[in-house]
Amino acid sequence: MAAVARITGGYFRLLQRLFIQIERVLQVNELSVITDDVVEAARSTLVIATNQSYTFCDR
Repeated sequence: MAAVARITGGYFRLLQRLFIQIERVLQVNELSVITDDVVEAARSTLVIATNQSYTFCDR
């Protein structure tokens, strides 16, 4: 949970997008448990808008 809180910073829309990506990572890899590696893999696929430009989420 700490990794999720750190990545999203409490933003609901980003939290929702992260969990969608987590679900995809779990399905692709046939996993049933959310680990730090799963969260980081999901995070690496997110693109986040900052100051009207888009960057990959590398927090």
